[in-house]
Amino acid sequence: MYISAIGRLFGRPATPAASDDGLRQAAALLALLALAQVFLWSSAFGLTYSSPEIDSAEQFIWAFSLENGYWKHPPLPSWIMHGLLQVFGASVVLPFAATQLCIVVALALTWRLACEFMSPNRALIATLLTSLVTYHNIGGDAFNHNTVLLPFQAAAVLCFHFAARRPGWWRWGLVGLFAGLAMLVKYVALLPLAGLLLYLLLDRRMHCRRTLIGLLIAGAVFALVLLPHVIWLGRTDFLPFRYARSVTHALPGAAAIVRSLADFLLMQFLRLLPFLIGAAIVLRSARRFHAARASTEPPAHAAVGPLAAPDRLFLWIITLSPLLMTVAYGLASRAELQTRWGANCFLTVGVLLMATSRSIDSKSVLQRTVQVVAVGQLVLCLGLTLGKTVLANHLGHRTRANFPGAVLAQMSQQTWRNHTDVPLRLVVSDIWLGGNLIANSSRRLAVLIDGKHFKSPWVNQEAIADCGALILDDVTPDKAGHAAPNPELEALLERADASGTWTLPWARPERAPVGSHRGSVRWGVIKPITSGQCTLR
Repeated sequence: MYISAIGRLFGRPATPAASDDGLRQAAALLALLALAQVFLWSSAFGLTYSSPEIDSAEQFIWAFSLENGYWKHPPLPSWIMHGLLQVFGASVVLPFAATQLCIVVALALTWRLACEFMSPNRALIATLLTSLVTYHNIGGDAFNHNTVLLPFQAAAVLCFHFAARRPGWWRWGLVGLFAGLAMLVKYVALLPLAGLLLYLLLDRRMHCRRTLIGLLIAGAVFALVLLPHVIWLGRTDFLPFRYARSVTHALPGAAAIVRSLADFLLMQFLRLLPFLIGAAIVLRSARRFHAARASTEPPAHAAVGPLAAPDRLFLWIITLSPLLMTVAYGLASRAELQTRWGANCFLTVGVLLMATSRSIDSKSVLQRTVQVVAVGQLVLCLGLTLGKTVLANHLGHRTRANFPGAVLAQMSQQTWRNHTDVPLRLVVSDIWLGGNLIANSSRRLAVLIDGKHFKSPWVNQEAIADCGALILDDVTPDKAGHAAPNPELEALLERADASGTWTLPWARPERAPVGSHRGSVRWGVIKPITSGQCTLR
């Protein structure tokens, strides 16, 4: 079934080493390992984390309403979360599982691309090693625009490769579709898309009428996909771009630029380090296996010869261009490079490595790769989850992972019931507290973010009076010993019919003094003026 579906949609892999049996066996093993990764990380997060990460909390809030854009980002991740909430309901574990699914889908599409250049087994080795890049495992603790971008970027690159090498105008339409969807996830998708255009410029075989027509088709579909969002941008005075400017830190001089670049590249190296260690072990094992068993254990598939020059150019460009263009943007704009900007830069590093390495197609090497990757994933998983929960609790460190979200939700519902008979429909709070309430609530809640209507356009000006509202203000001391005030929340708390302060049991060691290492939340209840008038989208 899988092979026939692939054949209908994309055609057979170009490499002569890709037999139907080889594809079927590799695809089955890939599916099994992908499910194992989803289960491992989702279970670990679900069993240890008591709250979602802040980016996931943000998606819970935005998913209340299907908008054509949100004040910080394009809309597609929030649309996806909206659908997931409709089907599964809110829970702490939902964003963890959804994020891991995004990652493994991206890796599966990357494997299919790799099959164009090497045997299915070697492509599987490449994909498994790529899963060790920490953006593809540790980075899966938050359902955010970086992780959701991965499958759409992988799909755009895969479709582009097929469109450039196989006849069929509809393939260029798919390129435009997935490129547009990638941009609806995050604008940084423009960088890998620019890399694809760079490849077309450098590969002279692509300088023909057929490619030009294909690009026009892709561009038309791309524009149609983005049109509603572009209209929204115009109506909101390009709200996400204004937000991006407000959080961008301009560097004062050449020394600061060099320091920022060095810090960024160092962090990318550390993110890549598990992949490099795994690759070194596998390549060393491959040499040992081939030296010891060359006469007794032939390769499972015929070795693939050296890559053709256009294929080699394609792999180098799609692998290096996202990272190099990110660095170039930072240098040109003099903006401080953020670590997370490298999240979509490493999907094809394993493919490039395997495509430029000597033949390692034997079953023994594949088995060794599975073992290495399984151990690596387990170590990374336990290190992250236990470090942010069990160890943090023991040391009395507050983290997003050990925040008592369920306790906050219970206090909120009980306090609301103590002061009004109507259901709680509207919360006014920051992203963190509001998202935790949604994650631990069986009822649909709207959140007016920071009391600012432009951040939550689904909450109209009359909603607080019509629906009533629970006001929450996080006053937990930060590292500097104080919490930043919020004027909008302060004004609403002054209007409250009842108010007080909760103390949350947030990572307080048993022997610590009372009040230390605890969270503090001011609350206020504004009762609805009239019952039955609450309307929220």
